[in-house]
Amino acid sequence: MKNLIDVVNLNADASCLSSKWWLEILRGGKSSYLYQWLSIYINNSKKVSLGITGATVSDIANFNPESIDLINKNKQIFEIVLRPYSHDIGLLRTKLGFEKNLEFGIKVLKKEFGSFANYFLPPEFMLTNEQIQVLTQSKVEGVFINPVRFKKEMKLRLPSKPYIIKGVFDVEMKCIPFFEGLTAAYLNSLHFFECKEWNKIIEKSRISDIYSWRDGESSFFVPDGNERENTWLKKESKRINRLFLGECIPKTNFISNDILIEKQYHYYPVHSFTAWVKEFRMLGFINKIKSIENNLANLSVKDISLWLQVINSDILSAIEKDSPVVNIKGNEKSLRKTRYTIWRSERGVEGEEMLSILENKNLNIWAKSLAPHAIKLNERLKYLHNLS
Repeated sequence: MKNLIDVVNLNADASCLSSKWWLEILRGGKSSYLYQWLSIYINNSKKVSLGITGATVSDIANFNPESIDLINKNKQIFEIVLRPYSHDIGLLRTKLGFEKNLEFGIKVLKKEFGSFANYFLPPEFMLTNEQIQVLTQSKVEGVFINPVRFKKEMKLRLPSKPYIIKGVFDVEMKCIPFFEGLTAAYLNSLHFFECKEWNKIIEKSRISDIYSWRDGESSFFVPDGNERENTWLKKESKRINRLFLGECIPKTNFISNDILIEKQYHYYPVHSFTAWVKEFRMLGFINKIKSIENNLANLSVKDISLWLQVINSDILSAIEKDSPVVNIKGNEKSLRKTRYTIWRSERGVEGEEMLSILENKNLNIWAKSLAPHAIKLNERLKYLHNLS
């Protein structure tokens, strides 16, 4: 029997998730796409650790509170993991900017769920060692790292088991590495209505407690996504025992930082930024945000609330990254695979509009707009105003 801790990033601002489709996913109360997606885990009795960004949680609370209720009524199935408010790029944040994003993320999670597993899931696995210090000062217990997201040499130097990581000035924190290969295996399961590779990797692992990471919105990008998710969970091996982070951590022995071998990383490695600035098309956008962030201490709560929207990493992803092209099967019985394009959204334009509003203080321009991203943003700002 292998223990699986299935940690899921759920980000409403994902670069392939248009605001229009996201709002459609939330519409319909208990018959909504999102409610049905959550119900799949309940119906299959599959535990999952949800890492939902604060912005995403606020959208769900605004447009589909039934899903918040469903999560809260099924705490034997759903565990909430600590996230910031915005799915941002940590490498660009000032200390105060990181603190504010974390602060609002914590407030949203506490408001809607009451409590959460006190382990921080960094957006894009971009985290500085000064931010490790900020997390320790905020009484956060630990962080996650995904070795597969780093280049080959870095990946080989990362411990494969939970260990103690250092931040600046020798602060220490628990760190959990995700198991390599499971993200791709999950996507194969989703695209081909099967679970063989997923089961094989887990069952043949020499590690008893396996931590997996994946994007929860992945099933929103392909036809019949909920059917595919359901098929994957139904086919998961009975020899896989799903656990919560909170169940596994108390019995976990974290490797001391002092006994890591010399070549291993004792600190959080710096993630590549290449894919987000590949052609430097958003360099001016980044510089403008940085200028605003440098004055963050003097901004009003309303302006900080809007700033939290423009630091979203997927504004850059939607511009700089190509649309993924994958092979999928049309249904479970099909033998034929077809090419399918998952188009990037036009989130870059949304970012430009939000930045213009922030710079020119003209929020009223969106007051009566029926554009999906304007509707979403207006409700987020109301939510943050009430939260403050």
